[in-house]
Amino acid sequence: MEVFQSRMDDLEEGPGDLVTPPGTEDTNSCTSTEAISLTSETAFLLQTYTRTVATWMDLFDFGSTYQLRVPQFVLSSPLLFHCVCAFTSNYLALSVQTKNASWKFVAVKHYGEALRLLIEALSLPSHEHALTASMLLLSYEIQEAQNSEDYRRHFLGLSALIRSRGITPLCADPTDRANFWIYVRHEIALAMSSGKPLVLDPSKWTVSWIEGETREDVLGNHVIWILARALNTVYGHEGNGAASKETRLAYLNELEVWRAGLSDTFVGIPYGETDDDGFRRVFFPVTAAAASAFWYHVTHILLYAEPVLQDDAYAPLVKDQATKITNIAISEFPAALKVFSTYGLFFGELDTQAHQAASSAHMTDVRSCEAHSGNFSQGAHLECAQERRG
Repeated sequence: MEVFQSRMDDLEEGPGDLVTPPGTEDTNSCTSTEAISLTSETAFLLQTYTRTVATWMDLFDFGSTYQLRVPQFVLSSPLLFHCVCAFTSNYLALSVQTKNASWKFVAVKHYGEALRLLIEALSLPSHEHALTASMLLLSYEIQEAQNSEDYRRHFLGLSALIRSRGITPLCADPTDRANFWIYVRHEIALAMSSGKPLVLDPSKWTVSWIEGETREDVLGNHVIWILARALNTVYGHEGNGAASKETRLAYLNELEVWRAGLSDTFVGIPYGETDDDGFRRVFFPVTAAAASAFWYHVTHILLYAEPVLQDDAYAPLVKDQATKITNIAISEFPAALKVFSTYGLFFGELDTQAHQAASSAHMTDVRSCEAHSGNFSQGAHLECAQERRG
């Protein structure tokens, strides 16, 4: 709770004239069943939320927790109401499509109130919706800058909350399960940016995979689990030592076992002309399958070449994987894929003149995605990761 209180103290001014909406008589309770009264502005924000940022959260969740379940709670939870409004209005403020800077003022107001209610919720024994609210606020903050102190403090606070509540991929509550995998995506982003292992050791996660699984969202989370473990090996104490080579080979084999059971939806279909740098757009019928394929290729490069090329024989394999990563990155996919997948783009960087030329074009593509999605931290993350890699 102290983590969130520190941010509240940093706010230059309180929520001003923005108050918890009418219909919530007990301001100390974040679980009131009273209906929240909407204005035309907040109704617009809730409608925009389900069409935009909620889809990012549900990338690997066909249960659509953030598009379907969270909106049901929003109208009875002032905490979630302000979190959703803050996240969405911040998206609108950053997106060039709206070109309306006043949304930033709205976002800050909702964010301040959401933070106040979250602190209250965490002081209660049950703190219902606190985990979902924390996830929404963390996503709000990553829009601003992933390397900010606010984001890092809240990420560590969220890690502690995940631990204390025993949240795992096998939780009975579907919202808890969804929140766990969204948290993991934040973990992966930070690990790739910092070159450090994940905070929650993925080898200790409680996971269960079914042989013959066909759902693209489940298979997507499965490959993310392999990626997380690979990151902890690559950025661990023995990451570049002889002891890690056997582990790397085991993960490469595990990736192929995962791939062997995939359906045709995971096969990218090339379209259009090959560009001057040798790249060509691909189509996947299911967005989650495209995201899974992207991270499958990124994981290969991690195991082949991070922090340094493990074997000269891997060089052509790295180039092939990098080409496939780039083909997906330059293709027409929803923002839900691009917002998360830009984290792995820099692993496709090669030292060839052609790819260096292409890299500039791909950064332009990332900026275009950001302008559409309102997530301006992604290009900054990519540049930070490139700088770390040198």
